Amino acid sequence: MVRTSLMNAARLVGPVAYAIFLGIWVNLLTNNLDGRSYLRTVIGLKAENLYLIAGILSLAGGEYTTRRWQHLEHEQFEASYDLLRQRQRRLLENMLNMVTDLISKTLRTTCNSRFFRAELGDDGRVYLEQDRDLAVLNVPMPREFGFTRVAVDTPHIVSGRAYQERTPLYEDLPVDHSALYEPEVAQMIEPRQRWVLACPVLALDPSTNRHDGGHPPRGVLVFYGTEPPPPAGRQPRVDTCLVYAQQFADQMSHIFNMLELTRRPGVTDGTDRERVS
Repeated sequence: MVRTSLMNAARLVGPVAYAIFLGIWVNLLTNNLDGRSYLRTVIGLKAENLYLIAGILSLAGGEYTTRRWQHLEHEQFEASYDLLRQRQRRLLENMLNMVTDLISKTLRTTCNSRFFRAELGDDGRVYLEQDRDLAVLNVPMPREFGFTRVAVDTPHIVSGRAYQERTPLYEDLPVDHSALYEPEVAQMIEPRQRWVLACPVLALDPSTNRHDGGHPPRGVLVFYGTEPPPPAGRQPRVDTCLVYAQQFADQMSHIFNMLELTRRPGVTDGTDRERVS
């Protein structure tokens, strides 16, 4: 606090001191002209030129202090933004745990959940990439360990359809669903998986906080498991879980939007990559 006050005072004093010292020097110069050239008069002032030097140093010091102040403000903003991002991240992780538990209880089967970010590839295609942290893994699925990314237009991928159609989807997977995928995709998807519930996380308009149809989703929230829900009364329970997923996806949209609104141009959170826009 003391350091900030001193720097603020220095920012104000620098220009004032410059004006005072320059005014004194100009007055001395004017009084000593006596028809001589400006150069000869300046040389003749000798030690009195220290007023000019003091003015220049005051101006330079004020400018340095101003730039240093701006740099410190930028650092403080970045630190505050990073803290906000971390807290929002923890909030999302806790909420995802609760929603996953809620969906598991509603469907009466254990499930995993994960957020997949939408990223633009070098080939111009949109890919869904795993968020390694924003995930709840209750069911072991070894094939997921080597998951890299999958294009949203890959056939038979429920999360890709949810992204493209911008709507929550539920689908039961056939026993031999691995045979439906290309080999490079099949090796990343657990063969024992039997169902998928996917919901897109839509982008929001910063000014209205409403879904922005001009921008694609930020990603897809996916719940999935190896044991299908019991058939008795399943459809109403699936419909309820689709609503749960949609509500949580809306909360994610609001949080992401808030982080975007509080971010200054050129400030990143250190994990940004080329996002779809």
